[in-house]
Amino acid sequence: MIFDTSYSDKETTRKIDTTLGHSFSWKQRLRMGGIGSRRMTISDISKQYKKYMNADHYTSSANIELRPKGIILHFRHKLQSYSWIMPFESLNIRFDGRLRLESDGCFIRFDDPQNTRFINRMIRHCENF
Repeated sequence: MIFDTSYSDKETTRKIDTTLGHSFSWKQRLRMGGIGSRRMTISDISKQYKKYMNADHYTSSANIELRPKGIILHFRHKLQSYSWIMPFESLNIRFDGRLRLESDGCFIRFDDPQNTRFINRMIRHCENF
């Protein structure tokens, strides 16, 4: 499910927090070694969500935020900010040098292997859920 998060909206924040849980506290973030990835380049995305991406001649990028019950994928299109929420119960993670996230029949793929520490942390957190 994608939300337009360009502007603060209490209803959108409530839906995200209800689905994925509130953001981790500072102590938890330090103990975990961080909850966010570096910016990653998007190499492919489902047809349904291509309208949220930049044109083919621009590079689209996103970053991932870890939450107690899932992840949030943050990205921008033109002047709009979007957040794609993926609960762990519907999330499928594949990592073999490339990261592929699938949720509710849609997928996104990244070709950035430099985030391996965060990706492994995310996979461990998902398995513990």
